[in-house]
Amino acid sequence: MVKIYQRNFQDVPVLEVVEEENRYKAVPLVVFYHGWRSEKELVLTQARKLAAKHIRVVMPDAMHHGKRLEDVSSIPSFTFWNSIQGNLSEFELIVNFYKKRDLIKDDKIGVGGYSMGGMTTGALLTQHPEITAGTIIMGTPNLNAYAKLVRYHAKNHGIYVPKDLKLLTSWIDNYDLNLQPEKINKRPLLFWHGTEDERIPYSESKDFFDMIQGKDYAEQVAFITGYKAGHLVEPPLMDKIANFFEYYLY
Repeated sequence: MVKIYQRNFQDVPVLEVVEEENRYKAVPLVVFYHGWRSEKELVLTQARKLAAKHIRVVMPDAMHHGKRLEDVSSIPSFTFWNSIQGNLSEFELIVNFYKKRDLIKDDKIGVGGYSMGGMTTGALLTQHPEITAGTIIMGTPNLNAYAKLVRYHAKNHGIYVPKDLKLLTSWIDNYDLNLQPEKINKRPLLFWHGTEDERIPYSESKDFFDMIQGKDYAEQVAFITGYKAGHLVEPPLMDKIANFFEYYLY
């Protein structure tokens, strides 16, 4: 039976979803991230499907979300990038908890997420070679392209944007998978993106995938197009994600 446990790693509230008989056993670990203005509880259906594959799933609330909910800055995307940066800084805190207790089978670690969580996944792949496999679902690995798009739309709508916003978020360069795609390093990576996504352009993911085709480091990268699909994950896709992690973590 799949069980849900509430934990706190310092100031990071998480849900751990795992089969009851595996709670204290070493099984593959998947850290799964929610999207912008969402929360960990809204990813529980996906987590249950993963846990049914004998995987331990840990879902944190990003900074400014869920139990950590705070007001959003009036500066376009500033809170958004701060939330992703928080995910990146807290990743090792989560993984180390299970690593120190020998609860990660064969060091198999998966990372995935929806939207902002997918962008977190791509960013983590640039700095964490210990990650075994990842899924970027309706997110983009091209962080700078998305940041530029947000600044462009804000200016066009007369919204105040600091002239040095790019510099204020310059840490993005170090985590932009589009600038260092070789960091994929032959790891399994699954993309899904809807062609009618109204929040994150389909082209930002698809163009990246097309760019890396034929490269040795991208031999295990797959892309699923959601034709006429918007910014929404349906249960059949959740099953594909669960099957992906089961295949590559066992």
